[in-house]
Amino acid sequence: MSTPENPNTIILKNKFYSGLKEIDIWNYYQNYKGLILNETRGRDIMFALMVDLNKPILKRKSPSGKFIQLTNNNYDKFMTGRTLVVYSTMKSHEDIAIVDIDVDDFNKAKQAVIEVHDVMFNAPFVKTAEIRFTGKTSFHIFCKLSQKIKIDSIRFLLEKHIKNSNLLNRYTMQYKRQPGIPNIDLSINKIRGAFITLHSLSLFGLKCMEVPFQNIGSFTQRHAIIKS
Repeated sequence: MSTPENPNTIILKNKFYSGLKEIDIWNYYQNYKGLILNETRGRDIMFALMVDLNKPILKRKSPSGKFIQLTNNNYDKFMTGRTLVVYSTMKSHEDIAIVDIDVDDFNKAKQAVIEVHDVMFNAPFVKTAEIRFTGKTSFHIFCKLSQKIKIDSIRFLLEKHIKNSNLLNRYTMQYKRQPGIPNIDLSINKIRGAFITLHSLSLFGLKCMEVPFQNIGSFTQRHAIIKS
């Protein structure tokens, strides 16, 4: 384990941070190593690497051309001070499903996730449904399923269940959202569909974190800041 060579280099500036440094990112991921490894175990992953200030690139494969999986042995190699985001990807068969509330308006996102969570919580094929703040402007509903099935079948079940609800009277369910209307996006549910890992930082530098249903009303993006 070695600290970044340029620990004080600022890699991110935005309304949440006057300057997030390499050492801030490195320290964060060292502290969350066990949780990140637990969330990504057995999954192909993808990184967002900061090559310059506010300039990310995506990295999905190792130099050998193979898809990357995080392990105890390679964690410190991949999780540098410039590794900002860790994305997990879906397998061909899963016992999880993700409903993405896609909207730029945070207040609309909170209202939508409450309603969509209620619908998904009562789906007959869903065992549990938790709300995760994505670290940006919206939320995922992370569903644990009753059994492992084909990922394409999962997407079909999600779509059918949502269409049978009254959600589409207020929201859309399309590949591209309309301005000002929250979109229920199911596109993550495909082979190698990427989603932000629980406890990962986002491109905003905010934590992806679980938010209890009863706390949604009072939750703000600033609850996910890692450095004041």
